[in-house]
Amino acid sequence: MRVALTGTPGTGKTTVAKILSDKFRVVHLNEFREARREYDEARDTYVVDIDYLREKIEAIQGNDVVIVEGHYAQDMPVDIAIVLRCHPDELKRRLQRRGYSEIKIMENVEAEAMGIITDECLSVFSPERVYEVDTTNRTPQEVARAVEEIISGRGEKYRKRISYMEEILKWY
Repeated sequence: MRVALTGTPGTGKTTVAKILSDKFRVVHLNEFREARREYDEARDTYVVDIDYLREKIEAIQGNDVVIVEGHYAQDMPVDIAIVLRCHPDELKRRLQRRGYSEIKIMENVEAEAMGIITDECLSVFSPERVYEVDTTNRTPQEVARAVEEIISGRGEKYRKRISYMEEILKWY
């Protein structure tokens, strides 16, 4: 089974994936540096070749669980998608600690408030194949345990959709 571990930057994907790597094979999409095509100065990020990444993920053989971690994981050939979510106020703090520009912070906080990653997943997968885990007040170990529950087939409670849309109204 291939599992997408995705979410807005700052929700905890890489940290949780590192914990899960003790039990599962984890593939970090950002390690495929050769997939970078150009640097987008305005958005302070790389434009990547999604088709190249898909080919790399499709080439993974075996019947074991493989966790595909990264911002574009939901665009890979996977069986389920686990979206890590975070309250916009906390996400803003996390991204500020990373030193992101204000424009990049707001772009990501807005995307999180609108649930953009979950919507992308739901446009590709049926709802029963999309899970959400709120990382706001959980330790990375607790989030990793939630991901393990989902992988083991005991993740029904993580199909409930998280909404931060009310946060947007506070901004205006």
